[in-house]
Amino acid sequence: MKAGIDFGTSTSEIAYVEEDGRITIVPNHLGETITPSVVYIAEDGTPVVGREAREKALADPENAFLEVKRLFGQNARLSARGKTYAPEDVAAIIVRYLLDCAEKHSGRTVDSAVITVPAYFTDPQRKEVMAAGRAAGIEVERIINEPTAASLDYGIDHMRECRHMLVYDLGGGTLDVTVLELFEGVVDVKSSCGNNALGGKDFDQALIDHVVSTIKKRDKIDVSGDPRAMMRIKIAAEQCKIALSEKNDSEIELPFLYSKGGNPAGYSETISRADFELLIREKILSTEQQIKTALFDAGLETEDIGLVLLVGGSTRIPFVSDFLTEILGLAPESAVDPDLAVVRGAAIQGGVLAGVLGENAIILTDICPYSLSTDALFDLGYGEKEILCDFLIKRNTTLPASASKVYRTSHDDQTLVYIAAYQGESLEPEENYMLNRFALGGIPKGRAGREEISVLFEYDLNGILTVTAGIVSTGKSATVTVDTAQMGRNLDLSKWKESPGAQEHRRIIVKAERLIKIHGEKAADGIEAAADELKKALVMGWDRSVTESLKENLADEIDRLEKGGGR
Repeated sequence: MKAGIDFGTSTSEIAYVEEDGRITIVPNHLGETITPSVVYIAEDGTPVVGREAREKALADPENAFLEVKRLFGQNARLSARGKTYAPEDVAAIIVRYLLDCAEKHSGRTVDSAVITVPAYFTDPQRKEVMAAGRAAGIEVERIINEPTAASLDYGIDHMRECRHMLVYDLGGGTLDVTVLELFEGVVDVKSSCGNNALGGKDFDQALIDHVVSTIKKRDKIDVSGDPRAMMRIKIAAEQCKIALSEKNDSEIELPFLYSKGGNPAGYSETISRADFELLIREKILSTEQQIKTALFDAGLETEDIGLVLLVGGSTRIPFVSDFLTEILGLAPESAVDPDLAVVRGAAIQGGVLAGVLGENAIILTDICPYSLSTDALFDLGYGEKEILCDFLIKRNTTLPASASKVYRTSHDDQTLVYIAAYQGESLEPEENYMLNRFALGGIPKGRAGREEISVLFEYDLNGILTVTAGIVSTGKSATVTVDTAQMGRNLDLSKWKESPGAQEHRRIIVKAERLIKIHGEKAADGIEAAADELKKALVMGWDRSVTESLKENLADEIDRLEKGGGR
């Protein structure tokens, strides 16, 4: 059975399509269809998920994980009970729990899933979501963007409509603004823009900061260093925020929160909706830029939008609707459940892939949210040359997408070239996010510009990039699927000695290390960089053809230093 999973910053859900086409939202073991994305590690190492984990976090926050989705793509490390976890490890625990709930509820085995991600998630973040799914024991058949999933939920019941939609998805941790065209059963994504660091948790934080600041001013006590007090404030802030979506004021009551002069002290305050809106006003107003960018990229004006769809729990805040009505001139519609539309859409996509929906199937086209480029040496004229990004796949290109280009060697007798893949919109490589960099060796020696190097970028429906580089004259090539399981981690290069290829590379690496000691890092920086690249390739288990090319490059650097007067 295929399931749809919405793994969220605050909450997570799972659903599937029945054989008759009905969508079933799966309840957890407490009978709730919405599960807090919280994991608590018990004393015996057993993970607890959901509301019970959230409750345990109040008393023991050091052994609980909250909001791990916000840590994806940051190489973060978390710890509990003396054990270290990556964010995807914690996500896998949540996903496995949801899968167990679905299997118990349906009586069937879930073998694959469609998992949703924010539209503005980067390639590394998407890879980590897929890694979490695999660690939970399933095949992640498709990754789709959350606003796109929500539009599927709307579109499945409005198959004959033809109009442009703007989906404003403000969840617990991220914002996505996506412009789509819905026409006769086809959901065609035109553009997307977002902020992966803005969501309901930031609105909670505004209230938390207010409480901490008030206590500090009133009693000259800073409670921010007390994990238990801060967890209580965090829970109370979230409850207050939720209450203010329905009421004009809400009470924050926190008795025995801290100690003052040896006596217990508490905090009490009535927060009005106007007070709360003042605290979050600038954060909400900042999203106008994402709206403008999404409309511009889609080539549309505000008057072209026929429907504004609200998705994500944070869109329940009345100020959000008021803001959107003012800048778009169109009142947003709650035509879908803001909490469940994404998981329903994921289930629909799963049903389409499984062929369960039959003639009711809806067609989806999605886009690449970021531009993808490689770096190359450009002749700027007047003898000036500079390494700049050359865009192969531009943002908002419909997926799947592929593009290729042929480059030439840049200096005489060049035998090795490094192929880099970047994600971002700047011409300057250092201003973009480097997805990966790999070496292609074995280039026949010759004058600069004689040999041609072909570079192919392929971006699939899951938003995963594969890069292939080849030497045109010989046909030799190297391919990588950008591997975030290793990429960006702090690799222990000393472990090259334990790699399968260590023995045949030991002599040249030892020689390089000796030369670095003799000449110093500054004089032997080329050797050090080349040696580190070779060690990295050995640690990561790269193909022998790559390590041989890197070995040859290191030999060239050593030769260059020795001919320059070294020993």
